[in-house]
Amino acid sequence: MPKPTLSPYMWALYQLFEKKIYKVPVYQRPYSWNSDHVDTLLDDIFDAYNSKDSEEGYYTGNLILHDSNEKANGVAVIYEVIDGQQRITTFALILLAIYSIATKRGASLTDTTYIGLKNSLWKAVTRREPQKEYSVVELNSIEKKCFQDLFDYAFDHPGKIREYAETYDAQTNPERFVMSNFIHIFDVISEQVPGDTADSILDYGQYLLDKILFIAIECTSNVNKVFSMFESINSKGKRLDDIDLIKTYIFSKLNADSYQEYLGKWGELIKKTDDNLYDYLYTYIRAFITFYRQNIKILNFKTMSEYSLKEYFEKDTLGDTYKALIDDMLSKVSYYKMLSSVDQANALIKNKQFKFYFRVFSGSYVHPKPLFMRLLVEFGESKIQKADVVDIVSEVTKYMIIVMNIGNRDSKDVITMFSNIMNDVYANKGIDKARVLSYLANDLISKGFDEKQISIGLSSMDAYENKRTGTALLSIFESIDKSEQHKGKVSYDKAYVLIDKFSEAFSLDHLLVQTPKKDDDAYRYYCKKEGSAETLVLKTGHDFPDNIVDGMPYDIFRKSVLNKIGNLRIYYQDKNSGRQTTAIDLPEYGSFHTYSDIKKREKDIIDYLVKYVLKIPDADLTLVKDTVKSIEGRLPNMEQLIDADEVHIGDQLYITLKPDTSVATLIDSNKVQFNNEVMTLNQWGCKVLGWSAVRIYVYTAIVGETETLQDKREKIVAGLKVKQ
Repeated sequence: MPKPTLSPYMWALYQLFEKKIYKVPVYQRPYSWNSDHVDTLLDDIFDAYNSKDSEEGYYTGNLILHDSNEKANGVAVIYEVIDGQQRITTFALILLAIYSIATKRGASLTDTTYIGLKNSLWKAVTRREPQKEYSVVELNSIEKKCFQDLFDYAFDHPGKIREYAETYDAQTNPERFVMSNFIHIFDVISEQVPGDTADSILDYGQYLLDKILFIAIECTSNVNKVFSMFESINSKGKRLDDIDLIKTYIFSKLNADSYQEYLGKWGELIKKTDDNLYDYLYTYIRAFITFYRQNIKILNFKTMSEYSLKEYFEKDTLGDTYKALIDDMLSKVSYYKMLSSVDQANALIKNKQFKFYFRVFSGSYVHPKPLFMRLLVEFGESKIQKADVVDIVSEVTKYMIIVMNIGNRDSKDVITMFSNIMNDVYANKGIDKARVLSYLANDLISKGFDEKQISIGLSSMDAYENKRTGTALLSIFESIDKSEQHKGKVSYDKAYVLIDKFSEAFSLDHLLVQTPKKDDDAYRYYCKKEGSAETLVLKTGHDFPDNIVDGMPYDIFRKSVLNKIGNLRIYYQDKNSGRQTTAIDLPEYGSFHTYSDIKKREKDIIDYLVKYVLKIPDADLTLVKDTVKSIEGRLPNMEQLIDADEVHIGDQLYITLKPDTSVATLIDSNKVQFNNEVMTLNQWGCKVLGWSAVRIYVYTAIVGETETLQDKREKIVAGLKVKQ
């Protein structure tokens, strides 16, 4: 009689681990439980152990296991864990901790519980004794080696595992989770189950083996069918992460012949992105497919797949589209990694100016990521010149500094500009430096950023609180050649060292010190403290402006005067050791004791930065002028409604005059799907109403709402007017 496709079993922990080995497939995400997850599990188990109903046991949920009809040396059944890897891995760590504690407390090697713990953790497949190479759980992601190292050491030195875990050099978060969770489990159980002998801990271990219960659902069907079932179960149960739902949907569309190959490739993507696959997918789609503004949910991904992805890869089926997507992402993943590694990016570009500005970008900004990733890819494919890459990265980073930090604008004030650039890139099938710089220049001008406004912004900026920007700007200023012969030339080697070694060798130092002593005659102010209150005291002879008054809150004085860019310098954390290790000559600036000293230095800094660095890009404004229009005096369009979070891709829309027969799905800012046909918003409205033209915003609403899109537009504009 054939084995059923699904076989549910109620297993105790000893049955779960008896003559079985669990492999977490490479396509699964790494181990991610933290101490909070572990504490919840340990506390529940300990409460059940001490309960009057302890004999009833403790049920810890369902597991989905795939039996691939494989055994280790024909003895131990090998299962792939489809759902439940976090719990199985954590219970392996719990039993390992109990085994180690029992060893330290002198457990007898012939004790049946002690033997049972060891047999649960390692399998005997060729001899009667358990063997080190057959541990109960085998992970296959970033933390694979770390987990195996822990178990291998524990096999040979069971009483010293905690010390080993504490000194292990974990390199990634999943590795840290493995080692820190083991240490935490060891310490919690040692405290919960104290004792001078091994009896109490072995009793507790036997309780876990006998009374921790699972329902294990064993699947024998093809892995792709398992995934379809998994998607169905999780759509009705707990919410998975977006990337897991997307993964499940992708693999439900692949045929059996390519399934295993692409599961392996998916696992490689997880490893190569250090478990940041969702961010990579999001960045990749915005770099090459469409500038998607919201987080990508499974519904949006499905809609995007039917249109944008299939069109981009020129495929007829979703299965072929997803294989092409995975292949292309795998071929470009090294460029994604460069976005968070200045050294890797500069190994490709090899330019000092690029290295500096890329360092500023990588520590501060998100919106340029798709553009920069595509830029690196196109350079790697010899589609763009190095000089163009350097100029684009430099000017985009300076644009972000001007708008986000000096201008103190919100991220929504820059996203439309990047959307315009990327839509231009898609349309022209590549990056054109002249057009990118034209977008930047037009946007800066439309936002009112001229030399005067940038100077005012620099003067008013709290450069100490905004350390990244303050350090970047001062790094440039200290690296500008101020001689008449080379005036304005920047030493990017020096600038890079200053910003890269910040907090290691350098820090931001106040010239007018933050809290001078009351009797320090060099300064004409001090901080008066009464309880938790701090106020400013001004001394005779000070030259602070009229808005700086005696008795004002000291924090306001700090932000208004002390934290301004003219009062800050990059300086050695330890002057002597700093000089020896950096070979950088930093100026002393003499004696700065008055406000006028600071204002003079501020003027020098701002004049140099505005004249030589923070300039409107030298660009042909007419190149993209038609696509760069101010929204003042206009109601927001659909793209701006999406940006304002009023409408979302994938929303169901309807025409208010015909609510029952007009429901359509929003595909992007211009198109909907209606009755399995893709059309523009206006075409949809005309088709539903039978009109030759329609004011689409006036007659459109989101399903479940009565507020029209026109209402939303007017509400946004009314809100802007109130703010003004």
